[in-house]
Amino acid sequence: MTLQANFDPHAQLRALYQALLSNQDCFDEFKRLLALYEFDPEGRDDESPEASSIRKTLNERIRGWVGASFEGLSANQALQWRAIIVEERFNVSLSPWKESNTY
Repeated sequence: MTLQANFDPHAQLRALYQALLSNQDCFDEFKRLLALYEFDPEGRDDESPEASSIRKTLNERIRGWVGASFEGLSANQALQWRAIIVEERFNVSLSPWKESNTY
């Protein structure tokens, strides 16, 4: 018997957006943690223990803001959010939620 995960990634993304837009403290912490997250997917296949720890903390904080059902950001999603929020690359034409997008 397999369990099917019932989560809507769009609903999770909307919840994250709402938390970031409605609470400056959430946004500031989100940006601070993203700024600490450094991972070069072209230079290696997996995150460093430090990057993994930062992403884990980031996901725990997001769950605190939007609820425990938040699946969490993958490494690629965290990099995409970092490009938008920290590096201010607003013209990124990729969805920050699609795993298939790489840049």
